[in-house]
Amino acid sequence: MMDAPVVVIGGYGPGLGQGLAEQFSSVGYQIVALSRQGREFDGALSLATELSDREQVVDAVNQILDAFGRIDVYVHNVASLHIAPFLETPAEQFEAVWQASFLSAVHMAQAVIPPMLAQNSGTIIFSGATAAIKGGKNFAAFSSSKFALRALSQSLAREFQPQGIHVAHVILDGLMNGTSSIDRFGGKKETSILPAEAASAFLSLVKQPRSAWSQEIDIRPFSEGF
Repeated sequence: MMDAPVVVIGGYGPGLGQGLAEQFSSVGYQIVALSRQGREFDGALSLATELSDREQVVDAVNQILDAFGRIDVYVHNVASLHIAPFLETPAEQFEAVWQASFLSAVHMAQAVIPPMLAQNSGTIIFSGATAAIKGGKNFAAFSSSKFALRALSQSLAREFQPQGIHVAHVILDGLMNGTSSIDRFGGKKETSILPAEAASAFLSLVKQPRSAWSQEIDIRPFSEGF
C-alpha cells in the first residue's frame, strides 16, 4: 500500500469529511484525516492538528511524508460559521473566522505544494460555499473569509497549474446532510447535499485529465434556487 495514492482531508469530520474518506478509500486511496479533535476514520492516519497554526501544519505534513512519502490530493474542508449583524461583530471575531477558514488554507497549501511540485503532480481542492459568491445579510465575517478562499484558489491555479498541480474550488450551494447545519437551518435529507454524492464530484475533479481541468464547479440539490 505504500505506493497507493494519498489523500489528505483537512477539517475531517461528519458530513463531507467522512463522505470524502469513504469515497477515496473505495478507489484505493490511503486516507489522512486532519482535525482539531483527531477524529478517526477506520484505516486512516488521523492527526490532531490545528490548521490555523503553521507549526502544527508543518509537523503534520512531515509526519504524512514520513509515513507515505507522497501527497497526491489535499482537500481543504474547513469553515467557521459566524452569523451576526455587522455592527455586532467585533474585529476579533472577523480575525477568528478568517484564521479558521482562510489562514488554515494558506498554511496547508504552503505545506503540501512543495512535495507536489517535486512529484510534478497533485490536486488541491478547496470546499467553498454560497457565501463565496454572495455575501448574505449577517454573514459578513463568514462571507469575507469564503470570498478570500475563492480568490486564493484562483491565484494558486494560475500559478501552479502550469507546474502540474490541479487547483479547484467547489461551491457547496446548500446544506450538507449529516452536519449540524441541517438542524440549525431546518433542513431535510431529501433537500440537502448528500456527503457521498458530493464526494463523488470531488473525486471526479481529481480524475480529470490535464487537458481538461476545471478550476471551479458548483454543487447544489435539485430543489435549491440560484
